[in-house]
Amino acid sequence: MSDYPLSRQGPGRHTGTLHASCCRATRQPLDDLTVRSGTGRAGDLVVAEVLRVGAYPALETTDAREVRLRPGTRILGVLGNRFTTTSIYGTVPADGLDTGDGAEADLLAVGGIIGVAASTPAGMGQPTRVRLLGLAYGADGQQLRAQPIRSEAAARVPIILVGGTAAEVGKTTFAANLVNYLSGVCGLRVGVTKLAGTGRLRDLLTLADAGASVALDFVDGGLPTTYGHPDELVTGVARHLVDRLAGDGAEIVVAELGGDLWGAGIPALLHDPALTATARALVVIPSDAMAAYGAATWLQDQNFTVPIAHGVPRRNITAAQERLGTILGEHVFDAMRRTELDAFRERFLAASTAGAASSR
Repeated sequence: MSDYPLSRQGPGRHTGTLHASCCRATRQPLDDLTVRSGTGRAGDLVVAEVLRVGAYPALETTDAREVRLRPGTRILGVLGNRFTTTSIYGTVPADGLDTGDGAEADLLAVGGIIGVAASTPAGMGQPTRVRLLGLAYGADGQQLRAQPIRSEAAARVPIILVGGTAAEVGKTTFAANLVNYLSGVCGLRVGVTKLAGTGRLRDLLTLADAGASVALDFVDGGLPTTYGHPDELVTGVARHLVDRLAGDGAEIVVAELGGDLWGAGIPALLHDPALTATARALVVIPSDAMAAYGAATWLQDQNFTVPIAHGVPRRNITAAQERLGTILGEHVFDAMRRTELDAFRERFLAASTAGAASSR
């Protein structure tokens, strides 16, 4: 396939080409792109054309819009893996993925991760299918790909981690309410981040809009997804993000962990001394009361040093608090209530928030 140019036309878009939000993982300009066929590997940016609209009917772009897809729409996405238990599971083959000459692949996530779908929940229907037109190159002739940035150490700023037993259980909701409380009630400069999962700008912006002073996620650190990467890379990028947030003035960091606690490099994050040294709590949001018990048992077996806080399942809150209070012997926090956040602060953050506020 010969090179062909794609001219600029408005925010997040070239002529007929949408820029997926996960393209933030490259620090290279996305103007004046050229497309060439070749073998793509995880982290490479690719241009693709939609063949069939399926499970994901829209693409989240770099300007945080969700743009409806149609057959023939061209997208700039990123090759990557996604090992989710609740959505499309797919990979990039270890020996790479041919691009150009009619090669096909699937849209694995709304943020623009592209790979080969291996399994899709029945209720989602078929994946959105794309034809790969080739690898993306910048105006300087350099191939565009994700560029991870890692650090050996992290700033000693208090961190609150928010994880869960599955996707879509309310992690972002809990974290956003906590951010709003820490910034609005406690008067702190809050940094927000997402340290693991599959990239999507919406979650980060939800946390930022809750009152954060600065926001960055693992895509900003150069990883479109944290699935399929060595633990040392995922933890190194996480340290870099915490260090940047503290450098930008964050007095406390609220960090969401996407998906469930077993995947996406999360166990390595929870064992990393540079991150756990200042982690004040790991808030676990379960899908239901029994999942909360299972998570508590697993966390105890793993000998994590981070104190555990239990979030309430977003179902029948009173019943969940009664059952878990009896079974776990722990209070279950409901971030929708001010009194509960006061209690959370008193238990996990009293020294940290008082010290930060008094240092103004």
